[in-house]
Amino acid sequence: MASTISIGELRQNPTRMLREVKTGATYTITDHGEPVAEVTGVRRQRWVPSGEVDAVLRQLGADGAWAREIAADRAAEGMTDPWAHTA
Repeated sequence: MASTISIGELRQNPTRMLREVKTGATYTITDHGEPVAEVTGVRRQRWVPSGEVDAVLRQLGADGAWAREIAADRAAEGMTDPWAHTA
C-alpha cells in the first residue's frame, strides 16, 4: 500500500521520501487531500540468457495436465497441431 505525502511535506523533506522509494516504497502525493501523483522506484529489466531459461524449463519438465487440456480444446475446436509429425 502506498504511503501518502502532501506537497508541503514533500517540499520540506524530499530526501526522506526518495530514500524510502529507493528501497521499494510507493508514495501518493496529495494537494489539499486530493491525490495528484504517485511516486514509485525505477524497475530495471533483468535480461536472462536463453540458455538459463531453457535449463529451468527442462528442469521443471512437462505439465501433463496442461498438455491434455490443450489437446482436448484442440479436439473440441477441430484444430490440429501444424508441427505434429504424421506418418
